[in-house]
Amino acid sequence: MFIARAHQKAGNHIGASMRNAVIRTAALVLVASLMAGCGGGSNTIAYGQAIDLANAKESEARLLGVDSPCDQVLQCSTLGFTDPKDPCGMWYFKPYSLVSATAVAAKAASDQQRELAAKARELSPQPNVACIALFKVPPVLACVASKCVPVL
Repeated sequence: MFIARAHQKAGNHIGASMRNAVIRTAALVLVASLMAGCGGGSNTIAYGQAIDLANAKESEARLLGVDSPCDQVLQCSTLGFTDPKDPCGMWYFKPYSLVSATAVAAKAASDQQRELAAKARELSPQPNVACIALFKVPPVLACVASKCVPVL
């Protein structure tokens, strides 16, 4: 009788340990499957597509934004772009002529590129990053030999 009770108590103890192990394993599998959903699947695809759209729009703006003609520096400006993969969205610039036939279209494409890049950054699977508040100033321009160029 004593042996039967000892065996029964041991069985309850083993049963409780086994039950706890199963619960822990199930919880671990649940957490792992939830975490696998973060940063994978359709969000990653949407992020890649958003980057491609921003990059294509930048290429379009760069083709349209020609650096000539100009007679004076007031006919020069810069197109501004941001990197869709840079979590802080730092700006970079390209000189262009305001009097070229494609100036208005180049400016519109540049503006659209920055909007698309911002949307891509919102979809980024990377965690949010604290960015230093920096403002990159456009380069000073000059009109040299009928071309808009940055002054170094």
